[in-house]
Amino acid sequence: MSVSVEELLGIKPKAASAETVDQKIAFSFLFFSDVRKDISDAQKYDFMRDITLFADREGFTSIYLPERHFYEFGSIYANSAVMAAYLIPQTQQIRFRTAGVSLPLHHPAEVVEWWAMNDILSGGRVDLGFGSGWNKADFIYAPDNYDGRREICSERIEMVKQLWRGEEISFPGPDGESYPVKVFPRPIQKELNVWLLVAKNTEAFIHAGRQGYNIFTMLYGNNLEAMKEPIRLYRQAREEVSLDPKQGIITLMLHTLVHEDVDLVQREAEAPFKAYIASALDAHVKAAIVPGEVVTDDEKQKILAYAYQRYFKTSGIFGSLAHGREIIEEAISVGVDDIACLVDFGVDYQIVQQSLPYLKELIAPYIKKNRSTGC
Repeated sequence: MSVSVEELLGIKPKAASAETVDQKIAFSFLFFSDVRKDISDAQKYDFMRDITLFADREGFTSIYLPERHFYEFGSIYANSAVMAAYLIPQTQQIRFRTAGVSLPLHHPAEVVEWWAMNDILSGGRVDLGFGSGWNKADFIYAPDNYDGRREICSERIEMVKQLWRGEEISFPGPDGESYPVKVFPRPIQKELNVWLLVAKNTEAFIHAGRQGYNIFTMLYGNNLEAMKEPIRLYRQAREEVSLDPKQGIITLMLHTLVHEDVDLVQREAEAPFKAYIASALDAHVKAAIVPGEVVTDDEKQKILAYAYQRYFKTSGIFGSLAHGREIIEEAISVGVDDIACLVDFGVDYQIVQQSLPYLKELIAPYIKKNRSTGC
């Protein structure tokens, strides 16, 4: 291309000097897996291990591990506790978080047992994020829990917290009897840090604030500015129940690929990212058109191209250090505390590995600021 992608998208570069960094923000990685056919599951595990070790060395705060079942996309993460147990002995600093455990599928005591073991093995580096689940097939593990999954999730989060503290809870057992249990082994951390997976629903932000949970979220097709009001409501909700509004952590997932060659980023990210957008496009198109109206394949491709360019510009950390810095600063301005960089969304692993030094350079001023303020 004779014109750079950033010029094409109207992005004006800004200097990314350390001297201008005056606000703190943490950086993490999220793994969600892709459906590439050219690599084995073992290679996918090797890749996420290498990224985790990079994160551990370079001052990233955490890695977020998902839970996925019976679907090729993300299928290598059937049990996040097993994945964490594999990585923990290879790391020194990084925290292990879930994004998240589908709590209606599991007994709360079982979840605490698994993760208490990991808390011990890691020296107290475990935090847990929870979601209610959505895929009906997942609920073969708990068929009766689908309809009430949100209420069950809320109820079980509190049970997990109680069991983590060492409190005793009675659960139903055989023959209609109840059995009081305490969970062993005991974790190192006396209190569990909890994240709630939250979509666009502002009521969920308010609920998380009132309960004292941290939040894991993503843009869901919105831009960063759209996050400002839900985050404000979250802070307000914390304050209303006498919790420090500044202490809750808002974690935002952003697709990430940083490189000095912006055209390379465009080439490598375009196909997998368009595939990612296309996976949800049909549903959005159906919701937007008038009944009986037909959207042609050509029109769908135009919608896809527009959505991709818009997302590339405003909703991910793509391209140069200057553009990455703009996105980070905007995230800070709307109230984000932790950016979870998603790098396994279909880009060739060698390209991702080549991009890591640039990502390291991008976040270095913020990491330095965090360390200087004791964060």
